Amino acid sequence: MQEIYLDSAATTRPCRAALDAVTAAAEEYGNPSSTHFKGIAAKRIIDRARAQVATALGCSEERLFFTGSGTEANNQAVIGAARAKKRHSSIIVSTDGEHPSVEMPLRFLEEEGHRVIRLSTKGGKIDPDELRNALTQKVALVSVMRANNETGALYDIAMVRREIDTSGCGALFHCDAVQGFMKTTDRNALVRNCDMVTISAHKVNAFKGCGALYVQNGINLPAYILGGGQERGSRSGTESTPVLAAFGAACAEWTANRDRIEYITGLRDYTENKIEESLGDRVVIHRPAERICGILSILLKGVKSEVALNLLSSEGICVSAGSACSAHKKESRVLTAYGLKKSEIDNALRISFCYTNNREESDMLVALLKRAAGLTDRNRI
Repeated sequence: MQEIYLDSAATTRPCRAALDAVTAAAEEYGNPSSTHFKGIAAKRIIDRARAQVATALGCSEERLFFTGSGTEANNQAVIGAARAKKRHSSIIVSTDGEHPSVEMPLRFLEEEGHRVIRLSTKGGKIDPDELRNALTQKVALVSVMRANNETGALYDIAMVRREIDTSGCGALFHCDAVQGFMKTTDRNALVRNCDMVTISAHKVNAFKGCGALYVQNGINLPAYILGGGQERGSRSGTESTPVLAAFGAACAEWTANRDRIEYITGLRDYTENKIEESLGDRVVIHRPAERICGILSILLKGVKSEVALNLLSSEGICVSAGSACSAHKKESRVLTAYGLKKSEIDNALRISFCYTNNREESDMLVALLKRAAGLTDRNRI
């Protein structure tokens, strides 16, 4: 059975550069904190990886801190910034469509006494007026994702930056860019507009178990994990040299191949048009005003997501019914925030692409979606 992987928003296939890097780095098994030659060799690999990731993000190496995941980095940024500024400010502004790794820390902070204002993301947009009205002098932190992990909506972080600066509230601006990193043409937009940025290795064709947090110079977050003082005291724990090496190698490959974004966008648009032509009024395609290159969100009318997923999976095609992080929950908070009814959410599919996919795979997907919608004889595919 042919395998067609169209779920790259959940995780990506490790690229050859990452595979080669992890294999080579595994030979340098010394502890990076050790001062003998094996430790020094491991540290050099980590330093190189940090430089590669920092180049991809457009930040200085000194302000990039490795973590165990994007989730950990989001927790460190949101909880750390809120606690650091609580003495002076106790309000946090975010959105109603954030990833659980931001939403759950926000709920935790509410229990600690912070007030959280969640801006609407209906239709995949943030209303500047709603944001402006929320930015009082008591706001300590604004946390807005770069790209929505279920709809692909791309949020205007430059507008958020302008409104924060105009308000004079002095709030820190954190952006969860796990889904948006390396998926837009403006590589420097994140560091240019944000005080803190979260990214993750396994979304850019490296491995799980590794993330990173950029923190602007002059901002000092409290140590998140205490111990031996690794990552310049911010996150203790012996670093995984092979995994970090793979992260760096994957980022270097993305940096050298920026035309991937154009290719993925073209493939998404091709697939979108084929679905629309083939399924007609049996499908609803969500098109946020601005979106990243790789995510296509659709509704199959009258077809439960579970039914469509099972059919596609039985034929070797991997897509999802929404965020993998929310797969076991009955209802998507993100799609509800986008404006979908529960009956529509039950029919939602997320198709997400990588540079490794092609049009032939899209054609096979469309043929199976037609079968799922009852528009094709089951025996003809």
